[in-house]
Amino acid sequence: MSIIIVFIIFCGLTVLVSLMVTRKKFGSHMIMTGQKHKPLSEKKMRAAAVDAARQVAADLGATPADRLRTIEAAFLARSATITSTFYGDVRTFIKGQRNEDFTFAFFTVTRNLANMDNRELTYLRVAEMLNAWEGGNDPDFRKWRTALIWGDGRGSVAEDTMSQWLGYGNCRSAVDAIIHEKHMTVDQVVGEIHRWATRHAQSAGLAPAIRVHLAELSAQTALVGGGSWLKPNEIAGSPYARRSDQPLAIGRFPDGTMLTYSGGGSMMTVAAPGSGKTQCNVLPNLLSWTGPAIVLDISGDIYEKTAGWRAAHVGPVYKFSPLEPEDSHRYNPLTFVRSDPDFIWEDSRLLAEMMIVPALSSDPFWENEARTVLTAAIAYVAYSSPPDTRPMHRVLDVLFGGAAWDDMILGLSLAVDVHVMTQHATSLGTMNDKTLSGVLQTARSSLGAWSGGRIARATATSDWSPLDLRSGTNSTVYIYIRPNEVEAYLSLLRVFIGQHIRMLIGGAVPPPGSPSLLVMLDELPRLRNMPPVDEALNIGLKYGLRLWMFAQSVGQLQNSYPNADGMMSSCAVRIYMNPSGADGLADRVADELGYVESAQEGARRRLAEPAELSGPEYAHRQIVIANGARPAVVSKDFAFQNPELAARMSMPAPQVPSRSR
Repeated sequence: MSIIIVFIIFCGLTVLVSLMVTRKKFGSHMIMTGQKHKPLSEKKMRAAAVDAARQVAADLGATPADRLRTIEAAFLARSATITSTFYGDVRTFIKGQRNEDFTFAFFTVTRNLANMDNRELTYLRVAEMLNAWEGGNDPDFRKWRTALIWGDGRGSVAEDTMSQWLGYGNCRSAVDAIIHEKHMTVDQVVGEIHRWATRHAQSAGLAPAIRVHLAELSAQTALVGGGSWLKPNEIAGSPYARRSDQPLAIGRFPDGTMLTYSGGGSMMTVAAPGSGKTQCNVLPNLLSWTGPAIVLDISGDIYEKTAGWRAAHVGPVYKFSPLEPEDSHRYNPLTFVRSDPDFIWEDSRLLAEMMIVPALSSDPFWENEARTVLTAAIAYVAYSSPPDTRPMHRVLDVLFGGAAWDDMILGLSLAVDVHVMTQHATSLGTMNDKTLSGVLQTARSSLGAWSGGRIARATATSDWSPLDLRSGTNSTVYIYIRPNEVEAYLSLLRVFIGQHIRMLIGGAVPPPGSPSLLVMLDELPRLRNMPPVDEALNIGLKYGLRLWMFAQSVGQLQNSYPNADGMMSSCAVRIYMNPSGADGLADRVADELGYVESAQEGARRRLAEPAELSGPEYAHRQIVIANGARPAVVSKDFAFQNPELAARMSMPAPQVPSRSR
């Protein structure tokens, strides 16, 4: 019996020693998500970290050049999630003894580029390019990637990946300890990258694309001379390079070089009243743009100063001034509701959405029902009448109930080839009187802009079609209304702009070489949320639609569009004039401009402080920011100060043809 007991004790001690050895070799803790992971030896962990870096490089492209292009695209989009696997150990020898204290951590860190500041992005891009070029084989590049992705704790340990560590309480403390022991804080790695770049920037064995980025890094991080502002000699390699024969002028550099944008993306100018956006952005371009254009003119100055030259040198000019019908062309949006059963409800719905001005109410029920009723009324009028005999008063009559309402319900029920219309005949016909009364009242309250004799005359027929802007005649359409009348006639303005945009980004894509169509929207936020504008930002490029939008402040835009920040980031070029510190715009612009840094670790400052941007130093300048380029600061070039443009502005505006009076 005693022999058995001794044997059991011996076996137990053997197992305990074995577990202690295993703990020493493989670590006391593991994080495992999903299926159970088998512990790795030190050799295998080192190999796994190298293999992971190689795989990252391989996934970026077949050749080093392909990988660099992929990295450029990812950092421009700023939506990718980056990962890095790392193994690090620390061996501390005890003085006077032959033993060593051995700790290690093996982990994968991850972070989305959108969560990084400009400093981290700048250096991570260099580290990614170097790692990709070397195929993941350089230990320094692997280390830099890991450190910048971890970002002093702003990254996270990737889920569903294996982590091992020895000598630390948990995975997070293990990662932090290794980062500290291996000198992998962001500031330390930034210093290492600078020193490496200084030694290797002119290396003959370095890829030209990487040498360019190292040169940019040097310029971006110089504290003297505003190194991060775009320079005239860098235009050719930026989004401002000449890409078409239809450049839009922005302003001049101190040496007189003009900054222009001729790409297909949209633009936005944010400028307080009186900053000069009309004189510096709108007038110079309408007096040189030779393609078709749509212009929202909230003052009348734009038409008066540009229509004469455009009529004489570009193409037909149309002026829609609905409150001055005797001095206005006519435009009836009902004319362009297609009678085709596949499109009649869709087109009617667009007009209804634009006619009902969003009230930003917490209870959207009444507005939604009003849109449905208005859609049905428009579809009924369009279904029962040819395009040239659809007066707006027929739609308004329906909204007052009575016989016109009953006629509509009957007309909807008879539209058997449009199933959605017969469906609504049933639902609307059975609506209880109390609900119907509230819905009709809501609809009428938004359509006051369409009542009255002046509007009836201005919308009696149509002198042009939005599709005429694609005909090759290079037409220009102005919609004019006085600033103090905008709120009262929002419904009308929204329909006009929304229908033109929707028709121009629908149907077949224009053939290559077709002239681009410039859409200048002054005071855009005052029109409230307009889905067609958002759509044009996303798909307008392939239809040749170039939007240039104007707002008095970012806050004004945010009040109208829930995704205002996304809209701004979708613009290829953003221009700021006289940003104010009072509404926070100066701080926002300063953040967007980013920081300049020196080779001294940790030396950073803003490229421009908010107080500078809102002060006299920038009072006569434009701050221009484009995706994929360093920011630019250029002058405000007022049209009236340019003799050639001043002469063009003096040309009298054309008279409205008598046929439309």
